Amino acid sequence: MNIKKIWKGITVTNDAKKQIKYLIKKNNNTQSIQINIKKSGCAGFRYDLSLISCKHENIDKKYYIYQKDGIMIQIPIKYMYLIDGTTIDFLKGDGINMKFQFNNPNTQEFCGCGESFNIIHTE
Repeated sequence: MNIKKIWKGITVTNDAKKQIKYLIKKNNNTQSIQINIKKSGCAGFRYDLSLISCKHENIDKKYYIYQKDGIMIQIPIKYMYLIDGTTIDFLKGDGINMKFQFNNPNTQEFCGCGESFNIIHTE
């Protein structure tokens, strides 16, 4: 039986949207944020965020484009299964302790420092 997996998408909290808008406004020529997943750390993967300057019509077809509430996020199609169902939040700590947090239901384990993670393979 050949059943295609249905993309649940991502959710971006209001705090994360505000921070993305702030970063785009602060950095001239930036149009969007790109989320990549890199092999890293003892658990296997880590999230890698980049500011991207190209406009939507110039984006390569190998990216899924999330556009909502004035933000644009690019996700490589080949990594969509790794972040399917993820909620992206932005946490404000004391002083310089601020970060994007990915609440990924596919995460199987984290490394001791919390920087890398492993995914339940569902493909």
